[in-house]
Order: sequence, then structure tokens, then C-alpha cells
Amino acid sequence: MVKPLHLARRLTTTAGAATRLFLIAGAMAMLLGSVARAGTHYDLYLLAGQSNMDGRGKAADLKPEKREIPGAIIFYRNPPAASDGWKPLTPGYSVAPGYKGPLPSPTFGPEIGFAIEMRKDRPDHPIALIKGSKGGTSLAHDWKPGEAGEPESQGPCYRNFIETIHLAGKDLEARGDTYTLRGILWHQGESDDKATADQYQQMLTTFIARVRGDLGQPELPFVIGEVYDNGKRGPVRAAQRATAKAVPHVAFIPADGTKTWDNGTHFDADSQLTIGARFADSMAKLIGT
Repeated sequence: MVKPLHLARRLTTTAGAATRLFLIAGAMAMLLGSVARAGTHYDLYLLAGQSNMDGRGKAADLKPEKREIPGAIIFYRNPPAASDGWKPLTPGYSVAPGYKGPLPSPTFGPEIGFAIEMRKDRPDHPIALIKGSKGGTSLAHDWKPGEAGEPESQGPCYRNFIETIHLAGKDLEARGDTYTLRGILWHQGESDDKATADQYQQMLTTFIARVRGDLGQPELPFVIGEVYDNGKRGPVRAAQRATAKAVPHVAFIPADGTKTWDNGTHFDADSQLTIGARFADSMAKLIGT
């Protein structure tokens, strides 16, 4: 801003103080106006599911270069916790059981590995992530999409997720930015391990159709992340694979080769990065990059 203000002073050396202030204010307004118009266009991705989407990987286990991802922002909402608007993407937009502190927290999900790989493959495409996830939640109840236009028939996580998408979209536009919705990442199923394969496949198929309908994009790319095999989730794992084969524009990423830090449920930090990278690879193929 130095040059325009200097020019204003040089042109008004014989003018009165009021005129000088008027010209300076006008120059500042023009500059601020041009800045406001120079918004960023983002590729927007939605992330939803339960604890392995919310993330239980330990941020302390990440190397320093994995903790900041230039060109990536996140809007996180896990009521009552929230990011309070859009934030630069870092580890910590995750709320593990018992955690009562501020965000960023000490844990992270697949968004870090996903963003690193997507930015590597598409360096000219800044990305925005809307993450709505909650541990211990089921597709049968919490994520039940219910009937279109009838929130009272929907599970609380589904209602919160749709609301979060609208809130985040409005907030992004209020910043002067624009976006293209590219796809959805889904990691969930541990809380539905009592369902048969047919039951879970039907629930997931209905969920995909409903969220696409509510967003007005019937072919929106959708990537399913496989739950970890603890010996009790065979039907859910089979249903996840079957859904990806049966529903158009849906992909599946395996959990093969991953590790958990607990009793066979929650991915450790390295495995969260692996899952995120697999999400990115499958999403890139779906959107044709």
C-alpha cells in the first residue's frame, strides 16, 4: 500500500488536510476492495464417519513436515466441539473420548495424509475439507439419513453433517472464496458389527443416495474406507466392498497392512497417514486426475 499512499500525498501537496485524507481513504478503499475480490478457489471434500475418521492417531508421532500442509484448510464440527470457522489444516481436528481441551487436540485422522497426497498430485488446486465425524456412532441410528426433507426422521450425526456443510459453505463464501465440491470420504462401520452384510450394504447404499440427493449431486464421488479386521467385522467389510462394486462413482480402499495402537480398532499415526493417502489415490481416480 506504500506506493498508492505516497502518490496520493504527492498529488495533494497544495491541498488542504481534508482533501489529503479523502484521497488517502479512497486509495485504501480501492486496495481493500481489490483484495476482497481476490478470493481463492478451493476443491472441496467432505469427510464423515466415526472414530477412525475423527482420528485417534497421535499427532506427537508425526514428523514436523507432516504437521503443516500449505494450501489446505479445514472446517471441523463434532458437537459440541468445533473449529470455530475455517482454519489452516494441521493435526488436531479430532476429539477422542475424555478430551476436554481446546482444538487443535493431540489426535488426528486421515485428513492429513489425504491433503498431503492431493496437494502433491494437484499443486495448483488448494483444498478445503469439511469434517463432520464422531466416535462410537452407527449407520443404523446416528447416521441414519431418514427421509429427504424430514430432519426429525434422521439420526443426529446425519443432521449435524448436513448442517455443517451448509454452515461451512456460507462461511467460505463470506470470506470471498469459491469452491467446487469434489467428493466424500467415509470411514465407519465398527459400531454396526452386529449387522449382516446385506443389512449394512443396504444402509450404506441408502446413505450414499440420500447425501448425494441432499447435496444435489447424484454422481458425487464417494470413497469408502475399510474397517480394521479384528476378526468380528467380516460382514461389514464384505458389505463395504460390495457397495463400492454395486453403486456408480463409488470406490473402496482396503485396510490391508495397517496397524492399530489399541485392541484392533483405531489406526496408529502411520496407518492414519496410509489410509489418508489411499483415500487420495482413489478420489483422484474418481474425479479423473
